[in-house]
Amino acid sequence: MIRTGPKDTQNHDNNNNSSSNQKVYPQPIMEENGNHQNNNKDPSSVDALISKIFGNISSLKAAYIQLQDAHTPYDPDKIQAADKLVIEELMHLSELKHSYREKNPNKPISVSPRDSRLLDEIQEQQNLLKTYEVMVKKFQSQIQNRESEIAQVQQQIQESSQRKQKLEKKLKQRGLLSEDGSQQEEEEENFFSIELTPNLFTSAADTAYKSIHDFAKLLINMMKAAAWDLDAAAKAIEPG
Repeated sequence: MIRTGPKDTQNHDNNNNSSSNQKVYPQPIMEENGNHQNNNKDPSSVDALISKIFGNISSLKAAYIQLQDAHTPYDPDKIQAADKLVIEELMHLSELKHSYREKNPNKPISVSPRDSRLLDEIQEQQNLLKTYEVMVKKFQSQIQNRESEIAQVQQQIQESSQRKQKLEKKLKQRGLLSEDGSQQEEEEENFFSIELTPNLFTSAADTAYKSIHDFAKLLINMMKAAAWDLDAAAKAIEPG
């Protein structure tokens, strides 16, 4: 049996102490960090985003020009179509903004000269976009005013139609308008449309002759009552 001396025990303790004093450091995962940085600084994605923004701005400008053209002359259908296009382009730009923010929620703020130029261009386009938004609101207000004017004109047309019906009723009572049902239906469909017939012309001429005769008779009676010389008055009107 071999005994262990004090020297061997001391060496064993020193080896244990040296092993316990050693520290293990985790190795950094360079590949993942490198890929993360490359994703955040991918120039192709930024260029694609800028191209989409400029494309939407160009489409918005074209829609804005269409909206202007629809006002001269005023065309409600074209105005609504152009207004719809402008709103769609604004929505596309808003979707691009939200998409970019969702994909880059914690992107570090480090602006390179190239990025700074792009940011300036984006800011310029945003200012132009605000101008378009103001003009769109202005045109929408004008559209509402025009629609109000159209409603007023329609009300006036309805009132005129009612007066027309009353006038036709009076003409029928005097025998100046036919009672034919088909003619009445056609007149209701066409605003102020009265069928011109020989009978209508004859009735109008007879009514005018009777009205002139009644007026002349009344005038002569008033002249006689005033002791006027009727022959002298007639010669003054038509000599010879």
